[in-house]
Amino acid sequence: MEPAAIRELRQSLGESQAQFGKRFEVSQITVGYWESGRSQPARQRLAELISLDSSAPSVIPPTSVAQPFRPIQYLGSKQRLAESIGVLINEIAPGMSRVGDLFSGSGVVSALLAAQRPVTAVDKQVYSSVLSSALLQGRAEHFSALIGQEFKARAEEIASEIARSLAPLLALEEEAMVAAAGGRPELLIELIEFGSIAVHAQRVPENASPRLVKSLGDAARNLDRSAFTAADLTATRYFGGPYFSYKQAIALDAIFVATNALPAAPIALAVLLSVASEIVNTVGKQFAQPMKLKKADGTVPSLLLQRALRDRSLDVFETYKDWASRWMTSVPAECFEHRIVRGDVLDFVDGDSSCQAWYADPPYTIDHYSRFYHVLETLSLRDSPRLDEMNKRGEAAVMRGVYRTGRYQSSFCIPSQAPVAFNRLFSATAKRGTPLVLSYSPFDEEKGHRPRLLTLKEMVQTAKRHYRRVTVMEISAHSHRKLNAKSLNTSVRGDAERLILCEA
Repeated sequence: MEPAAIRELRQSLGESQAQFGKRFEVSQITVGYWESGRSQPARQRLAELISLDSSAPSVIPPTSVAQPFRPIQYLGSKQRLAESIGVLINEIAPGMSRVGDLFSGSGVVSALLAAQRPVTAVDKQVYSSVLSSALLQGRAEHFSALIGQEFKARAEEIASEIARSLAPLLALEEEAMVAAAGGRPELLIELIEFGSIAVHAQRVPENASPRLVKSLGDAARNLDRSAFTAADLTATRYFGGPYFSYKQAIALDAIFVATNALPAAPIALAVLLSVASEIVNTVGKQFAQPMKLKKADGTVPSLLLQRALRDRSLDVFETYKDWASRWMTSVPAECFEHRIVRGDVLDFVDGDSSCQAWYADPPYTIDHYSRFYHVLETLSLRDSPRLDEMNKRGEAAVMRGVYRTGRYQSSFCIPSQAPVAFNRLFSATAKRGTPLVLSYSPFDEEKGHRPRLLTLKEMVQTAKRHYRRVTVMEISAHSHRKLNAKSLNTSVRGDAERLILCEA
């Protein structure tokens, strides 16, 4: 009997995994294993299942879970795991009770749960609030306004106005692209390494050529004299060169300005973040640092160069139209009263009384997510931040990642603070007897996986201080997107994910 058939049988009877297990004198965990395909029923149990199936009503229950929509490329994305999370949430919080999605990130889990119940999405980062707002509160008509030819024409007109201020840089970039396509990538490498207008304004890179320095200075002065505000030109000033071509950065800003006249401007910003995530020219499509085309030995791998040329040639306006269409068909049909909270997760849980179940996907390593998505954060805030600097050979220099100063540092990512943070999380979620589903990715030190600040055993022990029953569910065929530090990511485990179910 197939795992899906066992799950459908149980659901047709309207029973939880625990209730279904009592029929066969097995535990809820065993039923979960049957339904996930991790183990098969013994011969006697299989015969009993087949007999029950033959007499059970053929009904598809309303607990099935929709295919999740992923708005951005995201480290540790729960897209493939979302269905398992949704099924488990339906087990512990039946009906339409509110669920809190803590560390909501890209909003994938929130969006999936929102089709069946009210959801509160909580995250400290602004870009997460932007994505969750669009996923939970966006409507098809909000996105349809972004697809028409009239909107595109207006955005292209604005792009032309901005482009006039960057004429020397655009000419330099066109020359660089042609030369790189012909096997001479030196100028393109220079634009990626030193081409940010904001970096030049804060501290002129010492290794930039006089021609580039002059072009950057002229562009900065032209933009200052233009009719556009600094907020309007965030992508152009900060990320044109390192992360996007100048033409792409101009288009991103032009679309932002064009959407300001629309009633659903905050919703439209989410589509822009999707576009930035797709067109960015980096390894893994995240924003930890720009593509480094030249290796330490001076060679330029052909594959990296071709990828750079491809990514930096993507048409932003067509990509935006495509993403607006995808968003339009992916927003929830039901209209529950969802909430989006931008703030500290622990502070929120301490003061909340509305959520009847929690899902949490906290960070587990020293890698702060704010480093990988700082570009999306700055594109959301548009607050002209100062950039982080480092000491390089005795001289101060802006870091090549173009990181905003004061990026959020999570206590869950700081070794000395993580144990206390996790203890506080379990304490806060348990105080009203509210169940918690926690995602956790174990690591194999012998295989070089990214070390977790708390092991699975330590996590379970911490949870048991506050919850009466703690169950670890294994989810197979799921692996996180890898980070780039090869010394800590030499392989990927196919069964990397666990769901820790905590019940009072």
